[in-house]
Amino acid sequence: MLALDPIKEALADVLGLGEEDWSDRVGDAAAEVVFRLSARFPQVVAEGWWRGARRNRALGEFAAALEVLCYCDPQLAASRMRSRLGAGRHPIHRDVISPSILGQAAAVIPLGLGAALIQVDTGQPGAPDRAVDAVTAALGR
Repeated sequence: MLALDPIKEALADVLGLGEEDWSDRVGDAAAEVVFRLSARFPQVVAEGWWRGARRNRALGEFAAALEVLCYCDPQLAASRMRSRLGAGRHPIHRDVISPSILGQAAAVIPLGLGAALIQVDTGQPGAPDRAVDAVTAALGR
C-alpha cells in the first residue's frame, strides 16, 4: 500500500515545514512518488485525497483501476479531523496549518476511474470488513 500522508510526512521531516503553499508542494512531491511507484507496481493500493491538479493526474495514472471511496457524515469527518489535530497529527498537513480546510472533506467525490466503484460509509459498524469483502469480490478472488 502506498499511502500519501506518510510519504508527505517523511519528505517534510527532511525538507522542513512551511505554510499552506509549502504543504501543497510537499504534497505534490509525495503524490509524484505514489504515481511513479504505482506505475512500477500495478498491483499496489494507492491511497490519498486526490484533489486539485493531483485529481486530474490521478484520473490518468489510475484509469480503469478499482476505486474505493471512503466517506462518512460530514460532521463526523470534521470531528475526526479535529480530534487528529491534538493527537500528534504531523504539522505539514494543511488541516493543521489552516483548520478551515475541514469543510472541504464533505465535497469529496469519486474519481470515476472506469472500473468498479466501492463506496464505504466509515461511520457504520463493520465498514472495514465490508470494504475488504467488496474489494475481494470485485477482484474475483
